[in-house]
Amino acid sequence: MTNLDFKTYLNTRTQLVSDDVKSSRACSWVEPTGYAESRKYVSLNPGHCKKVRFLTIDCDHPDFDEIPGSFPKPLCTVISRGSGRHHHIFELNTPVLTDINARMKPKRLLASVEKSFIKHLGGDENFTNRLSKNPWNTQEWSTIWYPDFKPIELKDCLVWCDIEPSNDNRKLVVVKTSGYSRNVDLFDHVRLLAYQHYFGSWNENDSEVYNVAFGFNSSLQNPLPDSEVRSTCKSIIKFMNERYTGSNSEPYARKTVSVDDKINIIREAIETAKSDSVIYNKEYLSEVTGIPYSTLRRLWSKV
Repeated sequence: MTNLDFKTYLNTRTQLVSDDVKSSRACSWVEPTGYAESRKYVSLNPGHCKKVRFLTIDCDHPDFDEIPGSFPKPLCTVISRGSGRHHHIFELNTPVLTDINARMKPKRLLASVEKSFIKHLGGDENFTNRLSKNPWNTQEWSTIWYPDFKPIELKDCLVWCDIEPSNDNRKLVVVKTSGYSRNVDLFDHVRLLAYQHYFGSWNENDSEVYNVAFGFNSSLQNPLPDSEVRSTCKSIIKFMNERYTGSNSEPYARKTVSVDDKINIIREAIETAKSDSVIYNKEYLSEVTGIPYSTLRRLWSKV
């Protein structure tokens, strides 16, 4: 994406924007198409961070030009005049869905890469990637565009990670986390407890699950909104009631999903997308449901 393409991108969608992110009051709002370019801060990701196309690293030091030689080049660096504090903005070649129903493996990979970028670039661990400095607001910031940049593949960035993302659900990560790691860590923590202590049917408002989730969330340096914690709990409880067949001795055993179940899952995802006014296709449904794309194509005529 060139700088002109990026400007077009900002002006062709409704954006979450702000002119003051340090205020104690609520100071961000959604603005109609075409206005985002003049604001100080904008959300660069569709659906306000539910689908990540751009990863922003917030650096509170003035060394904006100190990027390791073999490190991926950002699309641009947006710099505060005077202090030199800056945002490095990276474009992902393959966007990552971060919704609660999206696949966990890409989300874990995104969280691991984000942590490694923060470490190597001296970034702020408390930054949540929700609002970024607007690179087109030349009155507030100075922007460096990198003509030799290329969109990054997350799997190619694992060489910069100290620890590769684990598929072991039993492994809990340190609670000093922010950005996309918060959602991953919360989900894994609560799910582990559910696998180990599930003894029967839970209702949608099971207090034990919520108590653990909100307790873990409060231990984070930058807690998630209550609505996201509740959505995570509902998703886990639904899975435990509908698909879980394990026990304390086998906490990760699961039912084999039948063809009819897969068709119903796809239909539910379509209805959810329609109700949320989301434009969907087979690739999107595959990401949201976790059903392989080849399987989804095979079942499409029955949906």
